[in-house]
Amino acid sequence: MCTICNCAQTNSKPVDQKIPIDSSKNVSTLQFNDIPDTTWTEPIVKSNEEWKKILTPEQYYITREQGTEKQCSSPLYKTHDQGIYFCVSCNNPLFSSNTKFNSGTGWPSFYQVYSTKSISVKSDNSYGMSRDALSCKRCGAHLGHVFNDGPEPTGLRYCIDGVALRFAKTDQNETNSKKATFAGGCFWCEEKTFEEVNGVLSVISGYSGGRTNNPSYEEVGTGTTGHAESFEFDYDPSIVSFKDLLKIFIASIDPTQVNGQGPDHGSQYRSIVFYRTEEERKIAQDYFDELNTSGQFKKPIAVELTKFTKFWPAEDYHQNYVKLHPDNPYVQHESVPRMNRTKAKLPSYFKK
Repeated sequence: MCTICNCAQTNSKPVDQKIPIDSSKNVSTLQFNDIPDTTWTEPIVKSNEEWKKILTPEQYYITREQGTEKQCSSPLYKTHDQGIYFCVSCNNPLFSSNTKFNSGTGWPSFYQVYSTKSISVKSDNSYGMSRDALSCKRCGAHLGHVFNDGPEPTGLRYCIDGVALRFAKTDQNETNSKKATFAGGCFWCEEKTFEEVNGVLSVISGYSGGRTNNPSYEEVGTGTTGHAESFEFDYDPSIVSFKDLLKIFIASIDPTQVNGQGPDHGSQYRSIVFYRTEEERKIAQDYFDELNTSGQFKKPIAVELTKFTKFWPAEDYHQNYVKLHPDNPYVQHESVPRMNRTKAKLPSYFKK
């Protein structure tokens, strides 16, 4: 399920149904190198006939005829692996996975370009709207649009057609970022809180800790799957450490509450720290022991410490929920107050 929210592509020209569509094929017939190159100096210029020989019909329609793919049709919309997003036409590096976020619009979204050579921006007044259209700076391929409703630090949302992108996965260990997965009651609350943390690059709401494969929100809500509402995020350890993240997490919840947080009760709302390495397990256990002996809490720490196995992203309509639904009563009375309380306790960890 996808939520249309003022997306770049709304009211755009529909995809020509006579064109054979296969959104799973994100690689053109060119042989590309996965190493990003920003040293080029000359643009790539080809005739329409030359582009047609290189690109698939769908890629040509999107990149050369300013078309728009169907909402939620691109596999890259739900891709959360580490890697680089290149221009499908010329292999110009456009975005890093570290700047990808869940906008809830149905199209891959990023808050920052890869380099100053990635994107060109120009006015687009088509279809009775005034927007800023995006194209590849190297070959002029149409990519999507940009809006001023993205997350910090840029405040921008680059809304991109997945067909115009080629994704090259990289090893997690080859990047500066790491992943962490926690559960702390309603994932709407925790997602929004951690999106505001310095050094946190992206946050995804989902489910973890249970037995059911690919669970739905309704299934998890029954408390029978073993899963807890969780959130997974990428972070830069040079900015915020794993122990710092634990401090922020504990500050954002009641760590002594068993099987619940605030008004939400049941095992699906239990609090968990999922560790990926023995080092993370020890850091978390030592911190919990420290809290238990400090006298800071009247009850013992009830947060579970569990070996990470699998994270299942939640349905699209749950992603970035607080931002997209500011008038929701739960958001106003639970999510936002939780974020503000956490910021007040540890202001130095949050983006200004």
